[in-house]
Amino acid sequence: MKNKKHYPLITGTQNIKGFSLIEFLVASALSMIVLVAVSKGYFTARQLNSAADSRMSTQQDLRNAANMVVRDARMAGSFGCFSMAEGNSNQTITDNNAATSKSDVFKLENTAGNMGVVRQITFSATGFTATSDALVFLYGAEYAKDKDGKPVINGEPSVLSTCDTVVRPAGDAKADVDKEETALKAGARGNEVSVLRYTVNAYVTGSIGGQTGLFRFQLNGNTWGSPQLLVSDVTGAAFRYMYVNNCPDGEGNTETFQYSNNLNGIPAFVRISLTGAKNPNQIYTIDAAIRGGNTCANRSLS
Repeated sequence: MKNKKHYPLITGTQNIKGFSLIEFLVASALSMIVLVAVSKGYFTARQLNSAADSRMSTQQDLRNAANMVVRDARMAGSFGCFSMAEGNSNQTITDNNAATSKSDVFKLENTAGNMGVVRQITFSATGFTATSDALVFLYGAEYAKDKDGKPVINGEPSVLSTCDTVVRPAGDAKADVDKEETALKAGARGNEVSVLRYTVNAYVTGSIGGQTGLFRFQLNGNTWGSPQLLVSDVTGAAFRYMYVNNCPDGEGNTETFQYSNNLNGIPAFVRISLTGAKNPNQIYTIDAAIRGGNTCANRSLS
C-alpha cells in the first residue's frame, strides 16, 4: 500500500497579494501624466478648431460684405439711361422732395449742383455710435412690376429719369410720382422715362446694442433704416480713393493713377480698410470699382 502524499493546506488569504505603496504611487503618477497629456491635446485641438471656425466665419462675412460693396459701387450713379460719364452740359439734376432736399446725406444733388453718387460723411443714426465716417452710394434700382409691367410703388423713396434728366418728385406717394412722370413724358424724350427706387446705402463701423462691427444702413423713407451687421468685431474703417488722369490721346500720353485719402469727385476705385477689434494690427480690405469713375474708359469714341 502506497503512502498517500500529504500536501500543505493553502488558504485563500495566503494566495492574495496587493500593490505596494511605491507601485501605487508610480502607477498614479503615470496615469496623471497620460491624463494631463490627453486633456491638453483635447483643449488645444478645441482652441485650434474654434480659431479656424472664427477665421472662416470672418472670411465668409468679409466676402458677403465685399459683394455688397462691389455691387453698390458698380450701381452708384445708375439712373436708367442717364449717364454721368457723358459730361453733357444739357443734363439736369433736380431734387424736389421737401424732406430729402434739405439733407446733405439724402439730397440727390450736392452743393455743386450735380450728383455726389459716392460720398464720405459723418454718420448719425438713432441708437448707433459710429467709430468711422460712412461711405455712401446713391443710385436708382428697379421696382417690382405688376402684371401690366408697371412699377409697384408703395411709398418708398422714388426717382425718375430720362437720358438727360434725373428728378426726385415732391413726395414719395404714387400720386407725386405719377405727376412727375407725366411732366417728363411731355418733354421731347418722354418715351425714355424710368421710374426707379431711390437707393442710398451707407457703410460705417460702430456699435449698437452692444454689438460692434461693420454695418450697412439703407434709406428708409426720409431716415436711415435698421442696421444690417456685415462683419462683427471691427472697430474702425479708413477709405482710400484712386483717380485716373492723363487719358491716352494717341500722342504719347499714358494714363496715370493718383491715390488720395480725400474724396473729390467720382473716384475710379475705392479701398475700405477695416481694423480688427481683437488685434489692431489686423486689417481687412475691401476693394471696389466705381461706375463712371474711370473717365478714360468712359470716353466716347470719336
